[in-house]
Amino acid sequence: MFNGNSEYQAVFDKIGKVHSHGLKHNMSIPQMAIIGDQSSGKSSVLEALTKLSFPRDKGMCTRFAILVNLQRNSTLPRDVMSAKIEGEDAFNKRFAVVEAPVTFEGVIEEAVSLLCKNIDISDKVLELTLSGPTQSPLTIIDLPGFIRTTEDAQDKTLPDSIRTINRRFIQDTRTIILAVVPANADLITSTSLSEASAYDPDGERTIPIVTKPDRIEGGLLLDWIEVVLNRRKTMKMGYLVMRNAGYEQKAQSWDDSCLEEEKFFETDMWRSVPAERKGRVAIREFLSKVLHEHISRELPALKREVDAALDSFKRDLDAMGSPIADTDEARQRLNIANTNLQPRVIAFLSGDNDHKYLASFKKTLIPGSGLDPYFVRPSLLRLYLDYRLAMRNQCRHLPKPEILLLATRRESHDLPGFVSFTAYKNIINEHYLDAWKTITEEHVLNMHDHLSKALSMFISHIADDPACYVFIHVFEQFARAQATSIKTTIQDIFEDESTPFTLSSHYLDVVHRELSKNTSTTSNKDSINSPPPSQTETPQSPQPSQSNLSPPSSHQSEQQQQQQQQKENRWDEDHSTTTESRPSLIGYLTTARERIVDKVLMQTIERYMIKRINDYFTMILKVTNAELLCMLESPSLRRRRQYLKNKIVDLEAILDDI
Repeated sequence: MFNGNSEYQAVFDKIGKVHSHGLKHNMSIPQMAIIGDQSSGKSSVLEALTKLSFPRDKGMCTRFAILVNLQRNSTLPRDVMSAKIEGEDAFNKRFAVVEAPVTFEGVIEEAVSLLCKNIDISDKVLELTLSGPTQSPLTIIDLPGFIRTTEDAQDKTLPDSIRTINRRFIQDTRTIILAVVPANADLITSTSLSEASAYDPDGERTIPIVTKPDRIEGGLLLDWIEVVLNRRKTMKMGYLVMRNAGYEQKAQSWDDSCLEEEKFFETDMWRSVPAERKGRVAIREFLSKVLHEHISRELPALKREVDAALDSFKRDLDAMGSPIADTDEARQRLNIANTNLQPRVIAFLSGDNDHKYLASFKKTLIPGSGLDPYFVRPSLLRLYLDYRLAMRNQCRHLPKPEILLLATRRESHDLPGFVSFTAYKNIINEHYLDAWKTITEEHVLNMHDHLSKALSMFISHIADDPACYVFIHVFEQFARAQATSIKTTIQDIFEDESTPFTLSSHYLDVVHRELSKNTSTTSNKDSINSPPPSQTETPQSPQPSQSNLSPPSSHQSEQQQQQQQQKENRWDEDHSTTTESRPSLIGYLTTARERIVDKVLMQTIERYMIKRINDYFTMILKVTNAELLCMLESPSLRRRRQYLKNKIVDLEAILDDI
């Protein structure tokens, strides 16, 4: 067609190589797509452009996208056809080379049987390549024809499915849209033009092809010639017109069809249409020129995209690192990673983070806690203070009557005024230590959970794959073991505290302070209750004799109340030792509470999660070969690695050609 023009051939060869390497699956490439209603003459246009025979039976109408790639290859002795469908390995192997008696039409029928066995339409693409010394370079995509309604047995969503497949191609700005418009229908209601204008509103890449000009009613011929001359509905790229071969002429050769078409357009009415705009030969050459110019314009941008894709694939491959062949190599890699990780984790736990680490994080809080996992010491301090405050709030000092009641109830056989050590111990255990233990377990386990999450996040951030999975897996084991030790230690601490004991001088200071308060309060109370001197010196009135008293009077009732009050006062005095034990209880609880808080924090979180973090790295060194298997490259990763390598090779080959 171009008489072997090397410039044209070189440009089309570049896109042909892009197709052969599968680049179209990663980015858009310059191409042509033909759209139109079913029965609009679309198949005839394709046959005229490609010299290939497309199925015209109703059941074999285009039911998926068909990419036809024509390539000139003068090194081949004859034209060679191949076909493939992505993901259909058996089909691709069978049709790597299409051998006689299988025809182009037969390949399509096989694809229909494969892709549309249980569905009306498929979103896969059949790629057909025809290479040889007689071919003129052209790439065109045939898309399923639009329909407005369905038959009873068809899926009611079929019209929408067809539109979706068409739009996937025509929305690509690198696709030239060939919109087939039958001349025996109304131009204004053309579905193909309507769909094209939705994605190419300025008509920059839409070329309407008028079909069936031999079926125009006599009175409308002039109107359609005006349309083709671009005088009715103006299109930037103008119109093309082609006479279709009818179904009865299906067996007619391409050359014979050309002769009939030439005779048709020699009539007076069609002579006004430029020769390059009518007939299959002229249209084929016209579209090849358009596609050549389109590819030439897009090649620089396409090359930049290939460069970017190549860089991306190389980065992905580099990120995967070198593959690990066996467990011996895995252990060696793990030990190196362990040596690098250990000082960084220790620095993290001590809050000794370098500027690089500090600059690598934005503030990230653990949901629901308000705590920042990347700066663990301040977070732990806040949790420590929360624990101390909770212990203080729980230390409600019992009033004297309650202490007396507890002491006499528990040790009712003791002498009045004496509180035994056992009673004292029971008061502390039942009313304080049990509650403190519950609070301690809750807060300390919360601290352990926070620290475990923070450490796990830190390790995940700085550990290299594939060792990271082992680090996290072993850390989870370490954290569970430390949680068990922490619970046991809390149990031991409160077991020790169940018997009151202290040599702290702080305890005596609190006792003396509380006793001073009580002495001061008692003195004030006595001075308030003592009668004034004038009253004490006043002689008492004579009391009536017993014989003068008959039934109890109100005066006698008051006297009995006074006597009862005097007995109670004597009881309080007899139990002064019991009531005075309250300062001792307050002093001991104050001392014990502070001691427990410090002891718990030092002997649980600080001991097991921070000071013994080296135990974790020792566990890393002792992992079994079975645990190291996860570091070996999985089949999916091997496939991914090979895929990236193949793409890099393909893209580098394309860059050498474009």
